[in-house]
Amino acid sequence: MKQPLLLLASLLLVSTAQAQFGVKAGANYATLSKENKSSNYIHPKGRVGYQVGVFYEQNLAGRFSLVPEVQFSRQQLDAEVVRFNFPAEDYHAQYQLKLSYLTIPIMLRTHFGRFYLEAGPQAGFLLAAREKGQERTLSYLSSYMGPDNTTYFDRSATADFRRFDVGICAGIGVKLPAGFAVGIRASTGLIPIARDTQTTIDDNHLRNQVAQASVSYQLGG
Repeated sequence: MKQPLLLLASLLLVSTAQAQFGVKAGANYATLSKENKSSNYIHPKGRVGYQVGVFYEQNLAGRFSLVPEVQFSRQQLDAEVVRFNFPAEDYHAQYQLKLSYLTIPIMLRTHFGRFYLEAGPQAGFLLAAREKGQERTLSYLSSYMGPDNTTYFDRSATADFRRFDVGICAGIGVKLPAGFAVGIRASTGLIPIARDTQTTIDDNHLRNQVAQASVSYQLGG
């Protein structure tokens, strides 16, 4: 009985020694990609945001390692929405959208000396969404020179978006001395982020698309 227990303890110690915890932070550039290119009345424009997180690298056979991560990601973008609804009303909105996600990528890394390539799936959980800007409607039955009917808003939009997102990621990086590393990564969503309801964004084909650059530090590196 003692021998299997000692063997199991030895394996756990070796596994722990080969695994490294780390922290990371960096900037991101987020926008939205569209599956249905005919939905051209929404014009997203990316903005710079940020992400911070922790990770755990477990060495596998040879040059491979598995790296699960947990990140807080603030994704920001500008959007212009134009709808033509003749003979009723036209709608025009310009606003900034902020999406806060808890993301969990699970990356498989292949090492080439200090350099590495990585790829894997990512799950995302929406924590909050907020939109700030202005909107205007114009009736064809009224004069274009009528009174200004612009409305300004700064409101929560969490209910307009799906709470769960899933995507794929790929990136490259280089490990530096003293446990530091730098990397770049791109991710794209696989499911629409907007709910099938009448919202400001009002398009059920929009998917997250994010590019990241980060600096990381591994404990015991």
